Parts: sequence; C-alpha cells; structure tokens
Amino acid sequence: MAHRSRALAAGVFALAASELAAAIAAALASGTTFAAAVGSFTVTNGAMGLGFAVCGVLLAWHRPRNPIGWLFLAAGVADATSASAAQLLLVTAGHGWDETALGVLGSLTALSWPVAVGICLPIALLLFPHGRPVSPRWRWLIWVAAVAGLVFVLSFGGPATLTVGPVVAHPLLTVPFYDRLTALWAAGSAAWSVIIGLALASLVIRYCRGGDAMRRQLLWLLLACLAVFGYAGLWWGLLGTGPILGLLVIPLIPAAITVAILRYQLLDIRLVFSRTVTYTVLTGLLVGVYAGLVLLITHALPLHGPVAVAVSTLACAALFAPLRRRTQRTVDRQFNRARYDADQAIATFAVRLQDAVDLDAVSADLAAVVQDALAPAHLSVWISRPEGTHPR
Repeated sequence: MAHRSRALAAGVFALAASELAAAIAAALASGTTFAAAVGSFTVTNGAMGLGFAVCGVLLAWHRPRNPIGWLFLAAGVADATSASAAQLLLVTAGHGWDETALGVLGSLTALSWPVAVGICLPIALLLFPHGRPVSPRWRWLIWVAAVAGLVFVLSFGGPATLTVGPVVAHPLLTVPFYDRLTALWAAGSAAWSVIIGLALASLVIRYCRGGDAMRRQLLWLLLACLAVFGYAGLWWGLLGTGPILGLLVIPLIPAAITVAILRYQLLDIRLVFSRTVTYTVLTGLLVGVYAGLVLLITHALPLHGPVAVAVSTLACAALFAPLRRRTQRTVDRQFNRARYDADQAIATFAVRLQDAVDLDAVSADLAAVVQDALAPAHLSVWISRPEGTHPR
C-alpha cells in the first residue's frame, strides 16, 4: 500500500513538473519577456504550482494517510495547468490555431488556479495537522467548504474573453446563464471568505486545546498565515493594490504546513513567532504614535516642519524600549509560555534572594526554581565558599 501511494504521489508530482517545464519552454519559444509573464500571472501561478507540488509530494510520501499532501498535489497540478495553458496561448499567436483549441486553453487558464485557493487550501487548513477536523462536529464544514469552493471556481467560468498578451481567447467551458447567477457568485465568494475565517478559528481552537507539540506545529502555520493573509487577503484582496509578485507569499502556507507536520521540532518556533508578533505590533504602535504626534504638534503647538518631525521621532525613540518590554511580556504570556513562566520564576527568585542569608537555603531554592522553569535532565549547583570549607 505504501509503495502504491508513493508511486501515485511521484506520478502526480511528475505531471505538475511536466506542465511547469512546458510553460517555461512555451515562454522561451514565444519570446515572452519576464514582465509579460508576470502580467499574465504565469510566474506567480507557476511558482505556487511548484511550491504546492513539492510540499504535496513530501507529505504524501511520508504521510500517505494524511489527505493534506494529496490536496497540495492537486493544488500544484491546478496552478501548473493554469501557468502552462497561459503560455501555450502565447505560442499560438500568429499561428492560426483553431478557435476550439484556443477556447480550451483559455478555460484552463481561467478555471484551474481557483481550484488551488478555492478548494484545496481551505480544506487543508481545516484538516491540519493530522488530516481530521478539529472535532466530529466540524465534519460538515469540510463538505460545505468543498461546495463553496466549487462555486468559487465556477464564478470564473464566465463568457467574457480572456486576453493573454496579444492573444484573445473565447473560453469554451463556460457556465450557462452565467449573467443570471450574479447573486450565486457573490454568495460563493462570501462563503469562501467565511470558510477561511472558520478554518483560522479552528486553528485557534486546536492551539488552546493542544499540548506542547501541537502548539509548536500550529505556530509554524500561524506565522505563515500572518504574512499570507496580511498581503494576499488584506492588501491584494480587500484593497486591490500591490505588485503581482507579492502573491508569491502564498506558498508559505504549504511550506509551513509541511515543516510543521514533518519537522516541527527543528527549531524553537515559539521564539520566532513571539518575536515576529512583538515587532509587528510594536511597529504598528510606533507608526501610529508618530503620526498622531506629528498631527498634534503641527495643529496644537506653534511647531512645524522639521521641528515637529524631530520631536515626534525623539518621543518614539523614548517609547521604544518600554513598549517593546510590555509588548514582549504580553505576547510571551500567550504564545511563548515557557519563557514567560521562566522569567516570572527568575523575578520571584530575585526578590526572595534579597532577604536570604543561608547558603544552603539559597542553593536549594535556586535548584527548585531552575527545575521548575527549565526542567533539565540533570542539575547541579556550585557555590564558592571561603577557605576551609568544601564547595557544593
């Protein structure tokens, strides 16, 4: 059974890799510039296809019973299909290809990539990390996510022409009465957003209920989600701005999931996560304080131009250290509890040490504090004593 699963995983990965190779060959054959490839989303879809496929084959190879790997392989094939179809359309320019072939390529370009982000990605988040929903009561959400994702994909099946460089294609695979189903497409997009929100909520629930190993795994994914949904969800999706190449943050999610499932103990992700959150929050706070001070000083005081900027800068510099300490303690209390508890234990021990006079009591107290905070496998305390006595 394991050999068959690995052979299937390798075969699906080879399909995605072949499509990406065809996209590169078609781009070279048609003389496509890098800017044109970026503008047609070939670069981003190709990179996402490669990222999903590599992560998928690793997970399916080592964890064949976990459906997340197979979902990533399907996403890799979907993105790779979109990239290769777009480049094949460019190859057809000036060659008089049949309209049917152009229509098929146009439909593959438009309908393939939504499968990855509309169906595969939300379900993978709901099943992370062991391939099961957070509880049996959440099983229905998997089916709802599949239906909502299908509607999301079909919303890109309109009859409008598709332009890729100089080529204009009329998609062949379109949804009948597409213009009459506007409400359905809007509902599908809204449902997809709700599913993503519920998937993130399920990760929070897993974090609250899970042990140390589960929390380490989740922090890998949560760190990636901060970057991906901060850009692709807010900046690109909601505001509709930002460079296309910024979408290359999306493969961070499958990469984080793969590391979390296979090698989550590779480094102390709690430290990385807490530092990232701390400095992100701190940056936001200081930017807000700086902007507020500039406005306040400019309008309330007779200070303008460089003077207002200098005063605001000095105020932010003075606030940096206390804000960082306070923010770090708050974040550590939530996401790096071991460090927070250790700091609290050390602070408590320092207070008790001020009134201590018995070296034996200090030694025993110090050993107890270190044991509780760090839980070492072996512990010894060495205290220098005056001549004539023996050190411990």
